[in-house]
Amino acid sequence: MITIESLDKSHSTDVVKILIDSFSKNYDKKINESIFSSDEVDGIVALEKGNVLGYASIHYIKKITRKSGIIEDVVVKENQRGKGIGKLLVNTLIEKAKKNNCDKIILSSSEKNLKFYQKLGFQKNEFEMIMRI
Repeated sequence: MITIESLDKSHSTDVVKILIDSFSKNYDKKINESIFSSDEVDGIVALEKGNVLGYASIHYIKKITRKSGIIEDVVVKENQRGKGIGKLLVNTLIEKAKKNNCDKIILSSSEKNLKFYQKLGFQKNEFEMIMRI
């Protein structure tokens, strides 16, 4: 049975490996520390028999009159995809955002994942501009 738990340091090595495998070799050991460094971040893991199958996080941003959540790094091990783990992770983050009184949740997605997020209730909204530095 797959369970969702809050991220703790015992998961860090597995989470960093999943991030590297899913995104980029540019992830390094600094992530090991940074995913635990902020009170404004909720990280969660999907576990089965103690094995980390996926990871996701939501960052909270306080503005003058409201609070937003930004979902980042929704990742599932390649051999575990298609089993509903990503959906379970995202739905858990949505509930966390509600409990934290967020008025909206923002996420960036690749074109190939748009339908996945739309099925969960997300809508294409605005254009995002990025400058990588």
